[in-house]
Amino acid sequence: MVYINIPYVPENNRISKKSAIEEIQVLDISDDAKFTAYKAIYNLNPRGVSFGKNLKEALLLESALNRLGIPFRQSEESEY
Repeated sequence: MVYINIPYVPENNRISKKSAIEEIQVLDISDDAKFTAYKAIYNLNPRGVSFGKNLKEALLLESALNRLGIPFRQSEESEY
């Protein structure tokens, strides 16, 4: 299983929500994963996105998070 953990950091609130939506919306990942990723970025409680065994989709999200400057960690299961 591939899981992208997205911890909340105050700097996340400085990222334009419009920019986050644009970066995530163009990804070739499920709509559920897009929604979960967007919610995780701005939520005070750390969250993440599960991709089952689909490493390709996880790498696409990691790339978008890197461009936005959002911290993340990949693991085999949720850390939260």
